[in-house]
This record gives sequence, structure tokens and C-alpha cells, in this order.
Amino acid sequence: MTCQPFRVFLPVLCMVLAGLFHPILSGPTAWAAQAEAPATQPAAPAQAPAPLIADITLFASDSTLNAMGDEIRAIYEGSRKDYSTTQNTNALNMLLRRATAVSTKADALLTQIKPYESVYQSFVDILGKPEAAEPASITQQRKMLTARQQDISGRMTRLRLYQLEAQQLVQELRQHGTAIQQATMTQRFPTPLGVNFWSQLSSTARQDRDRAASLVSEIGVVLKNAFTGQHALLTLGAMVLSGLLLAFHFFCHTPVRMLVSRFLPTGRIRPITAAVLCSLIGVVAWGGAFQIIWNAISFNNDAVAEDLSALADMVAAQVPLCGFVLELGMSILSRKPEWRVFPMPDTLARNLRLFPFWFASALIVRGILRYVDTQSGLSLLPIQLLDGLYTLAVSPLLFAIPRQLRLSAQQDDPATNSAEIAPLLRTLVTTIAIVCWGAVLTGYIPLGYTIISWVSVMAITMTGLLLVALLATALGSSVFPSSAPVGAHLVRLGLPARLVDQASVVIPGLLSVFLLIVAFSVATAGAEFDPSQVGRRILSIFKGQSATEGSFNLSLDAVLLCAGLPILGHYAIRIVRNWFRLHFFPTTRLDIGAQASILNILTYSAWIIIGLCMASALGVTVKSMTWVVSALSVGIGFGLQSIVQNFVSGIILMAERPVSIGDVVDIAGAHGEVARISVRSTNIKLADGSTMIVPNSQFITSAVRNATRAEKPGVFTIPLQVPFTSDLHKAMNVITSTLAACENVEAQPVPTASITSVTDGSAILTGTARARVGMDTAAVRSQALFALWQAFQDNQIPVTVTSTLAAPQK
Repeated sequence: MTCQPFRVFLPVLCMVLAGLFHPILSGPTAWAAQAEAPATQPAAPAQAPAPLIADITLFASDSTLNAMGDEIRAIYEGSRKDYSTTQNTNALNMLLRRATAVSTKADALLTQIKPYESVYQSFVDILGKPEAAEPASITQQRKMLTARQQDISGRMTRLRLYQLEAQQLVQELRQHGTAIQQATMTQRFPTPLGVNFWSQLSSTARQDRDRAASLVSEIGVVLKNAFTGQHALLTLGAMVLSGLLLAFHFFCHTPVRMLVSRFLPTGRIRPITAAVLCSLIGVVAWGGAFQIIWNAISFNNDAVAEDLSALADMVAAQVPLCGFVLELGMSILSRKPEWRVFPMPDTLARNLRLFPFWFASALIVRGILRYVDTQSGLSLLPIQLLDGLYTLAVSPLLFAIPRQLRLSAQQDDPATNSAEIAPLLRTLVTTIAIVCWGAVLTGYIPLGYTIISWVSVMAITMTGLLLVALLATALGSSVFPSSAPVGAHLVRLGLPARLVDQASVVIPGLLSVFLLIVAFSVATAGAEFDPSQVGRRILSIFKGQSATEGSFNLSLDAVLLCAGLPILGHYAIRIVRNWFRLHFFPTTRLDIGAQASILNILTYSAWIIIGLCMASALGVTVKSMTWVVSALSVGIGFGLQSIVQNFVSGIILMAERPVSIGDVVDIAGAHGEVARISVRSTNIKLADGSTMIVPNSQFITSAVRNATRAEKPGVFTIPLQVPFTSDLHKAMNVITSTLAACENVEAQPVPTASITSVTDGSAILTGTARARVGMDTAAVRSQALFALWQAFQDNQIPVTVTSTLAAPQK
């Protein structure tokens, strides 16, 4: 324990020493320069006082701002250039990324600079207005602060202009890109069924043939260098390593399934988890295998040119998808029925087993076509011919699944779900295939190619997201509930079972919502499946549009923050209340009323802070709430008077505490114990067990009798009416001795008995005693009353119990 303070203050001590010895640590050259300066240079004049805080030019210098302005102008000039059809998409995407980067940088710099403006204004306010007799140092300091404040204002103005210009460029580029895509999709070429198409194609055939031969010869030279000399060993080693990776993927199913069977319960969760894990392995294995081979081939290979590297990059983007598609085929169409993610007949699984391999091959061809479309240098018609052939070849693959579903429904069980799904899928894919074929044959080749590419991307995306959603749902229903192994372990660690069950339902639901956002982003990102573009769309959905100062910011992240703050605040407030009630209050002398008032004030203050944080996240400020305050004031003047009056009265009750929890009061003709005080009303527990809700304003504006204030806590009285013919001294002794003999009555102070009044030939004797600490006063009084009745019967003292005993007076 003695080492703990040393461990805490050791980092602080190191930082202090580093600051003290900074000149020494800055290097011997600087130290020597400082030592020789007085001998070699004349005395310098008095310099301006050092700045009080950091200089903003360290991160927002003139060069930085000028570079941002030059970048915006370059982006604008680039957006006005005329590109060819194959270059439009790539050029606009590059410009869009650059404009987004400038906007993000301007926003970050504004966030950094804005606090300095208020700091310098505070310094200027401290110095006050200039005076005639003030010291010169104060005047110089004021001038320096004013100059820096003006410099900050100017830089912030420039950054706001740059941010606005960048945002406008982003919007224009997006609109321009959308227009280009729509124009490209609806562009019509000569139909391949006509002579005009082939005549134009033959006119550029020689040039295109030379370009294709040049690319093929380049590939041949690259492969020749890769398999020559010592480079051949590197290439062969990379091929062996890639083969091992692919073999690991194809033979990983058995160990993964054994691992899943060991740790997960029986049910659908096993095949789903195995499919997800094997899919991840397939993506990594295929992507890694291609990268290993290409890096080995291109290592120190002078024949690798820029266009061949671009081709490799575009194919590399499709190879992981191929691994994912192949693994989905092996998981969904597994030879073992118990490991199929979706139950299906064996005949259907066997007939569809080749479909993933054809689809993976189509993805590789699509990667090559992306290079052909953008950077191959071929003429326009050869590119359209290749795109059209791809569309005509891939479209028939869409018929495979519904056709096999129909055949399986006829051969196996007609009552299976496939019989219901097959007509819908058959109609859908037939429509898509007919549209694609019709578009190609009528000359709208880009339209058909875009449709088939978009369908391919969405099929892969939706299947992958569906697997993740199924895995989350299966884990939430079989692993994480309080009755499941992991959930039971969390309950043993101290988490409430109800909270664990709620989390096992809510978290998969939130994940499903996020997956829908991802699917929407992929669907609207186009048919190219650019991960960076998909990421920007997801970010734009979460962040929304950049809000200007004082505007309302409605974005997904703000909504999620506003939804999460009350939940986190609820649990934080409960933890703080429990700490006060269980740890702090037992060490004080506060009564239960004071404790309840403190807890209520803390709770309402915390919720007000949470509400302000939520308003800040939405961009709501005091300036923007002016109209709300004005409308609210009118509402208070007309219809909210009673609500505001009760609210203010509740604050007064909790602060002054004229009535506390546990007090017995008489108000509005009711007699009962105060059970709860809120900001609007007070709950009073009546003798019959019911609860009367009284507005707080009645405690302030009307007369209230507080019986508890007249007596000490725990003290109770029992009035008994005794005739004058009885022995009053004996009756009083019986009262005191009986009360003292009661089990739950305190011995100190000693119980007493007195004559409180005389009426109608009878004397009212009142016994007073105190209940033990922690006991219910009403229950102790009932026991004492029964003991007095028994004692008076034993001593033959006549007594009449008054009707007020049902509602005891205190």
C-alpha cells in the first residue's frame, strides 16, 4: 500500500522534470547557441511578451489555409474538364474524395480554433477598457491580444468559406455523377443484330487488336521474368504458399464444425456459425493467395507497368468475393443436411452445387471487364461488345435457382417451402433476364450490364448480411439469455437477469438495423461495389449533412446518442442513488425526509443535464430555443399555470422540507403518511391502504397539519377513557407498567401516563411510549393497546376505548 502513492505521482513527477530540463534535452547545439549569443550579438531590444496560450498558427498556418484554397480551386477546375465516357466515373470519384477530405479538414480545424476565440476574449475582458495612466506593458498586452483575436476571427472566416465551398462541390459532384451514370445507362449504341455495329467495330479492329496484343505481350514478359532465374524460386514458393492457403480453406470445414459442436448448443446456431467462420476463412484465404502470387510476380519485375498493376488491383477486388461465394455454396449446399444453413432437399442441394463455381468465375471476368471499361484503351464498341457478351452469358445463371426449386418441388415433397418460393423467384429472375437480353440486343448495352452487375453485387451483399443477422439472432436466442450458458455466467457476475434477457433481444435488433443501413448503402453506391464509396455513404447516413452554427442537426448518430443518453443516464443515476443510500447516508444524521429530498434533487438535476446534452447533440442552443421559450411563456400564461405552480411548489417542498417522507399529515380532509414527494405531486398513504395524490401547490397555499412535527419519531400515545368511580392511580400505574413490559417499547425514556381531559364523568388517561428503532410505530401501538386491554381486564378496571383509536392521534 505504501507504493501506491509513488506509482500515482511518478508520471506527474517525470512530466515536471521534463518541463524543467527541456532546454537541456533540446540538444547541445541549441544550448551552445544560447550560451554564445550574448558574446557574439548585441543586446536585443525588449521583445513583445510571450503569448499566454498556444499559437493557432501551429495547426492552422497560412500555408495550410492557402493549400486548402488551392485544392478547392483544383477540384473545381477538374470538375469542368471533359472526360471520355470510360473516365467519367473514376475522375468524379477521385474529385469527390478530394472535396470530402477538404470539407472534413476544414471542419476539424474550426473545431480546434473555436475555443481559442473565447479564451482570448476572456483575456481582453480581464484587462478591461484602456485607461490613460495604465502601464505600457498592459497596453502592449492588450494590443497583442486584440491582434491575435482578429487573426483568429480571420482564419475562422476563411475556414468557414472553404468548408462551404467544399460542401457545395461535394453536392455538385454527386449530382453530376448521378447525371452521368443515368446518361451512360440510357446511352444507346448500334444493335449487335445490325450491320452498322459490326462495320463500326471492324473500322477500329486493327487498332484494338494491336492494343490487346500489346497487353498480352506485356503479360507474357512479366510472366517470363517471374519464372526466370532466382525469381522463379520466389514465384514457385508463392504459388506453393497460395496453394496451402486454398487447401486450408477447402479442408477447414471439419475442424471448424468440431469446434462449433463443442462450444455451442444444438440447433441452427451451429450451421450458421460454421458458415460465417468458414466464409471469413474463405475471404482471407482467396484474397491472401492472390496477393501473395501477384506480389511475388511483381517483385523487382521491371516489366510490370501501370496498366497491368491496375488490372491486378481490379481483379484483386473480386477474388475475395469469389472465395465468399464458393464458401457460401459449400455451406448452404453442404453434403451433410445437418450443416446446411437453410433446410433443403438433397436433390436440390446436389443440382445447385455447381452454381457457386459459375458465379465465382463470372466475378473474375467482371474484374477484368472493369479494367477493360476504364483503362484498357480500347475503342468504345469493343468494350460494349465484351460487356454485352458478359450480360448475355451471366443472365441465364439467374434461371438456375428457381428452375431447380421447381424441379425439387415436383420430385420431392410438394408441401415444402420451395414450392411457394419458386414461382416468385422464377418470375423475378425471368423478368431481369429478359430485360438484360432485350437491352443488349436493342443497343442499350450499358443498361443491361449495369443491371446484371448490380444484381450480382446485391445478391452477394444480401446473402452475407443475412448470415450475420441470422448469427446475431441465433446467439441472442440460444447463448446470451439468462437461462443460456453465457447469460447465466453474466448473471452470476452480478448483472440482473432481466437486463441480460433484454440485451439479448435489443442488441441483435440494433445489429439488424445497422445491416439494413449497410445494404441500403451498397444498393445506392452503384454496381461497382467500391468499399470507399460504400463507407462514405454509411458515414453520410450516420453524420447527415454538416450543420452550420446554430442550426438543427438531425443525423443518425445524433438520434442514437439521444436514444442512448437516457438509458446510460438511468443506470448512472441509479448507481449514484444506491451509493448515497447504502454508503453515505448511514454515516450522517440526516432523517429519512432529508435523504429523500437530497436524492430527488440529485435525480432531477441529473435528468436536466441529460436533457441539455441531448439538445446539444441535436444542435439546439439557447438562441434557437427563443421561439420555444416565447411560445412556452404564452402557454404558461393561459393553460400551464397549475403545472408550473405545482412544479415550483415541489422544489420548495424538497428544499425547505416543511413536509418530509414519513410525516403524518392532515390535508384536504385526509389523514395519512407521506409516502413520496415528486416535483408535481405528493403521495399520501391513507389508513385503508389507498393512496391519495395531492398537488404540491396545496401544501404551499393551504393549511397543513403535520402531526409528526409535534412529537419525536417513534413516539406514540394511547388515550383510554376511565370512569371517575375507578381507581385512577391504579389505572395510571397499570398503564406505565404495561407499556414498560411491552417487548417492542424502548425502556428509555420511561413510559408515562397522565390525565389529559375530563368529560361526562370520565377521565381520559393517555399513555405515552416510544417504539424501538426500526419498528413500525403503528404495529407497536397496536400491540401495546392489546396489552393494556388485557391488563385492565386482569385488574378489573372498567375502561371505554374511544372511537379515535382507529385513527390514532399523535
